[in-house]
Amino acid sequence: MYHKIQRVRKVLNDAATHAERFGKTSGLTCAAGCNRCCVKKDIHASTLEFFPLAYHLVKNGLAEGFYQKLEQIPDNDMCALFSALGDTPGSCSNYPYRGLICRLFGYSSGPDKQGQYRLVSCKTLKETPAYNNLTPQIIGRAPVFSAYYMQLAAIDFMLANESLQINQAIKRALELVMTHYLYRRPGRRA
Repeated sequence: MYHKIQRVRKVLNDAATHAERFGKTSGLTCAAGCNRCCVKKDIHASTLEFFPLAYHLVKNGLAEGFYQKLEQIPDNDMCALFSALGDTPGSCSNYPYRGLICRLFGYSSGPDKQGQYRLVSCKTLKETPAYNNLTPQIIGRAPVFSAYYMQLAAIDFMLANESLQINQAIKRALELVMTHYLYRRPGRRA
């Protein structure tokens, strides 16, 4: 389990680095304090992309409390990690452990019906001057959404393809990681 979590963490970090590099190259930046993507209620994610978060919560003794919080949240509510009272307005309470969807949205591409790569972005970014100045060459430098999900699938095909509402994905990741660490043999690696 530990090695699987570390492999997922590497994919997430690589995606974040790629998206950040693309943001600098393209000039696209989210407006300060914007949280529109965080408060959407229909965000879906894979269970696997939240294994590093689950591991972090387990290792810090926070898993059961966070799991109980998730139990209280109605289905299809906004992400439980969203915190309007964070360091900045509209922030993620566990930013280093956010999912792949959070790292790539707005800064990744995918093929359209004609096979041309288009930016997967929000309305807010689409209304910026930087977005209007994008060329196919610049878009070609964007992370390809499906490529990073394929990397997750190479780690665990079933869990990478288990698409759930974001809070349900976090909850399922917690269940799997908590169960593993509850029943692991003494002396085994973290």
